[in-house]
Amino acid sequence: MTRPRLTLIVNNDAPCPGDTLGAGLSSWSNRLDPYALKAGAADLWSAYFRNSFSSPREVALFCDVSFQTALNWWGAVTAPASHTALLIMLTDPGAPAFFQDQLRRAA
Repeated sequence: MTRPRLTLIVNNDAPCPGDTLGAGLSSWSNRLDPYALKAGAADLWSAYFRNSFSSPREVALFCDVSFQTALNWWGAVTAPASHTALLIMLTDPGAPAFFQDQLRRAA
């Protein structure tokens, strides 16, 4: 048995009548390329780790991962998993501003 799927189609070019709350705003997909973000995630995280920590060993200790994993992040081979990214966002008050600044520079 196949379940029906909900599909949402959004047209940002045609405003809703009487919609003044979101006037002039566009969706994230119009401001940010999700593929480019995914492709550049390892470089973005590497820049964060190099800016916030003095060595891969500190990254490994802070994030509770192996030294090899921290070395991969440090060298932009891979990016952290979502639970690690959330840990960093919740524990480092400067992290959101760092990423926002980096994304602003890239745009």
